[in-house]
Amino acid sequence: MRKTLRSSFFVLSVILFLSSVSYGQSGRSTVRGTVKDQQGNVVSGATVTLSNVDKNFTRTQTTTQDGTYVFTAVPPDTYKLDVEASGFKKTAVASVNALVDTTVDADIALEVGAVSETVNVTTAGEAPLNTSDATIGGSL
Repeated sequence: MRKTLRSSFFVLSVILFLSSVSYGQSGRSTVRGTVKDQQGNVVSGATVTLSNVDKNFTRTQTTTQDGTYVFTAVPPDTYKLDVEASGFKKTAVASVNALVDTTVDADIALEVGAVSETVNVTTAGEAPLNTSDATIGGSL
């Protein structure tokens, strides 16, 4: 009985170790953020679309009551982020860089106006600074 218990414990330990190693090598990213208006109030029910035309990749979500959205298991690459909400101008962020095993924070401020109007947000060519943890990510 004792030998069977010891063998079972060993097998279980090996399985748990191997599953944690494979999880750590996921190579995916997370893109998250909060959608607010110009006064800093959260915008719930906004439609957020993450897309990459070259990879034929598109995901769409609606912001929560807290104005937040989260895209998980995103393949590392550069994406476009479009945000639409009733009573606000459509906002487009041209380059969101999703890096390997890194969470990207992309908060959006919407301007009051018609949805037919678009606000384009561009960023400088600087590399993003990871301030949330000690990992280093890179794009593939």
